[in-house]
Amino acid sequence: MPQFIFNLRWQDALDILLVAVIIYQVFLMLRGTQAIWVLAGLFLVFLSYLTARRLELFTLEWLLDGVVKSFFLIIIILFQADIRRVLSRMGRKAFVPTGAAEPVVAEEICEAAETLASHRIGGLIVLERQVGLTDYLEGAIRLDALITWELLVSLFWPHNPTHDGAVIIHGDRVIAAGCVLPLSKNPELDPVLGTRHRAAVGITENSDALALVVSETNGQISLARGGRLIRNLTRLQLRQELHDIFENQTRKGRTLIDRLARLLGTS
Repeated sequence: MPQFIFNLRWQDALDILLVAVIIYQVFLMLRGTQAIWVLAGLFLVFLSYLTARRLELFTLEWLLDGVVKSFFLIIIILFQADIRRVLSRMGRKAFVPTGAAEPVVAEEICEAAETLASHRIGGLIVLERQVGLTDYLEGAIRLDALITWELLVSLFWPHNPTHDGAVIIHGDRVIAAGCVLPLSKNPELDPVLGTRHRAAVGITENSDALALVVSETNGQISLARGGRLIRNLTRLQLRQELHDIFENQTRKGRTLIDRLARLLGTS
C-alpha cells in the first residue's frame, strides 16, 4: 500500500477525482427517480449476455449482442432529458456564483404569488432541491424556461390547460407545468384544505422540495416544507422564509465534495 502511494502521479489523483465527481453527479441525477430501475434492467440484459456467452448459447448471444453494442446510444435516448438537465446545471454552476440567482428567483416567485392572490387565482409552485422530481414530470408540459413572474401567472390563469396542475422549478428555470402531485393522507391536516394544499404537503412529504400554494377561495398564500404547511403568509413573510431556506441550504452544502465539484464546474 505505501509503495502504491509513492508511485501515485498527480495525473492519477486527478483521474480519481474526476471519476468521483462524475459518480457523484450521476447519483444526484438518479436520486428520487425511477431511472435507477432502468439502469438495473440494462444491467440484467448485460448480465444475460455474459451468461449466454459463457454457456455458448449462440442464438441468445446473437440477439443480445446488438443491444449490448448499442448501450451508449440507448442510455442517451432514455436519459436525454436528465443528461440535458445535468449539462445545463454544469454550465450554470461553472459561470454563475453559488446563490447568485436565488434572490431573483425568490423575488419572481413572491411577485407571482402576490399577483395570483390579489386576483383570487389558485396556484401551486414546487421548488426542486436535492431530491429529483423527474417522476412527476410524466404527462406534464415540458418548458425549460427562465423563471419570470409573468410566466408563472400566465400558467395559472383561468382556462389555461396548466391551471389545475403544479409548476416545478429547478434552479432559475421552470422545467414543467401541469404536473400531477401525490396528495397527503395526513389526518391532522385541516379538513377545509383543498386538493392544491394537500398536493403541496404531499410532495414535501415525499421529497425535500418546497411547495408554494395560493388559494383561489380566499387568496391566502401558504408554504409547505417537510410535510408542514405555513399558512396566511404576506409577501414579505414569504420572501423571508425563502431567503432563510436558501441561506441554510447554501451553508449546509459547503462540504468538501461540493467544493471540489464546484471547482470543476459540475455541482
